[in-house]
Amino acid sequence: MNAILRAAIVLACAISAAGCGSPQYRESKAGAFAGDLDVRWIRNDQFLFIPSKDKPFTFTRADGTKIVPSAMYTDGGSIPRMFWGVSGFSPWGYAPAFIVHDWIFEAKHCANPAVKFTFEESADILGEGLKTIMEKDTTVRNDFAFTAIVSGVRTPIARKVWDDGKCKPVGAAVEFSATPPGELITTLKF
Repeated sequence: MNAILRAAIVLACAISAAGCGSPQYRESKAGAFAGDLDVRWIRNDQFLFIPSKDKPFTFTRADGTKIVPSAMYTDGGSIPRMFWGVSGFSPWGYAPAFIVHDWIFEAKHCANPAVKFTFEESADILGEGLKTIMEKDTTVRNDFAFTAIVSGVRTPIARKVWDDGKCKPVGAAVEFSATPPGELITTLKF
């Protein structure tokens, strides 16, 4: 995302380290991921998510709400670079949850009428996505990372990004191209 959201994550990490974290993990519910998640490298720290035509990447929330992200530019999770070496703080370690959260922000910034989530719901959805990943593969469960990341996306700094962020349209020509730009980095299949 950007420097402001990265600063929010740093603040959340400091709060969590000081013992001010909440029982967010226990209270969060798991959902389900389905489809194919394709990420393409465009340039340094800029990637492109393009949904699969045959098996679109979908996150189904615990309440049954389905979220199907559209094509967008992303940097994965907005984790400050200084934390990338800490377990649970890779910008791609929880990629499915980060892609869903980034798309909710991008849809809001581009005034997508199909997306009607609030700022608070965007953080809840990220928490559900993280918990879904951590419950499916307990080797990547990290309560500290969960609390820090979810707390980071609830800060006033993240709220400013929500309120003031700019639309970065990908365009239908890219989304439906037989040969999309960039190099395919990975396809995660659910």
